[in-house]
Amino acid sequence: MNEKIIEIRKLLSKMNEDNSDFLNFFDLQHLQVGILRLKPSQKDTQEPHPSDEIYLVLEGDGFIEIGNKAYPLRKDLFIYVPARVKHRFYGNVQEILVVYFFSN
Repeated sequence: MNEKIIEIRKLLSKMNEDNSDFLNFFDLQHLQVGILRLKPSQKDTQEPHPSDEIYLVLEGDGFIEIGNKAYPLRKDLFIYVPARVKHRFYGNVQEILVVYFFSN
C-alpha cells in the first residue's frame, strides 16, 4: 500500500457540506478510521460494536459513559472501548470531535 496523508480539517469541511455527524475516511483489511462529531447536547445514538474501538478526542467536553462508568472528556484523551461494551458520549456544551479506530 502507498502512504496516505490526510488533513482532518479538510475532512471536517466535507462533513459540513454533507451535513454529516460521522465520516469513515480510511479502510484497511483490519482497520477502519473515521471522525465522529456531536454538536452541543446532540444525542449519541451509537450501539455497541462487534469489534474493539479506540477514540482520540480532538475537541470537546462532556463525558463518555463506558458500561456503567462515566469519564470526563478533554482534548488529546485516548479512550479504549472493548468490543460489545455499551458506550456513549453525553453532556457536552461544546462540539465533540473524535477520531475513531475500529479493528475489523
